[in-house]
Amino acid sequence: MTEPAASLTPLYQQIRRSIRDGIIAGTHVAGDRLPSESELAQAFGTTRMTVRQALSQLIFEGLIVQHSGRGSFVSDKPAIHSTIDSRHCLTFEEQVALTGRTVSYGSCSFAQFAAPPDVAARLHIEPGTEVFRMERLRIIEGRPVCLELRYLPREIGLQVTGEMLARLPVHRFVSAIIGERVPTIVVAITGEVASAEIAEKLGVPPGSALIVRVNTHHAQDGAPVMCGRSIFPGDVCTDYVLGEPLPVFGANPGPYRSRAR
Repeated sequence: MTEPAASLTPLYQQIRRSIRDGIIAGTHVAGDRLPSESELAQAFGTTRMTVRQALSQLIFEGLIVQHSGRGSFVSDKPAIHSTIDSRHCLTFEEQVALTGRTVSYGSCSFAQFAAPPDVAARLHIEPGTEVFRMERLRIIEGRPVCLELRYLPREIGLQVTGEMLARLPVHRFVSAIIGERVPTIVVAITGEVASAEIAEKLGVPPGSALIVRVNTHHAQDGAPVMCGRSIFPGDVCTDYVLGEPLPVFGANPGPYRSRAR
């Protein structure tokens, strides 16, 4: 007999997701005091140690803060802070939503374009093949935080609408077009300095440090369905969580801790 999905998820992760979902939905807003460890332990039928493990994850993600003797509180909205969890392939927009913010879009262009050799190689097509090139700004609270450059195969680009470009994350509308959620994004991260053109678009001084994510999106069969670059000002923070969830330090000493003196 197959167990329900919830029973296969560690309890501390269920607690973490419950609180995180409440923050996303606005049930818990910036500055709100969360239930105490004892109250959460009672509500979920577990121990305070398990609750602490869940809370430590939320602290690590920047969603809550703890004050000694006072408890846990929903964080004030950080400047612009996006956590990327490599295990779950969440979009930039989904991660920003965890901070209670919304991404909007502006200055969008979308047109057919002869694929240069580097784009053709990433999309597995011949150089010069017609593709669609998208350029738009991601905006948070009036500030441009990313210049988004994307190249889509022609058969996908022909199905993109103006409504999609104006309102939706590209990951979402490409998933809708191909009929499956894009499961894999291959990313390379580098840095460069802002040219006069890019500086003007992002509202930063020319020569400013930029963070560049070069990415290729792949369908379930491995076929590339999109590639491009996401260009961020240097003060836009992006964190990566790699491997297993961060445990509570000292909660379960492993062999290394037991040997340490």
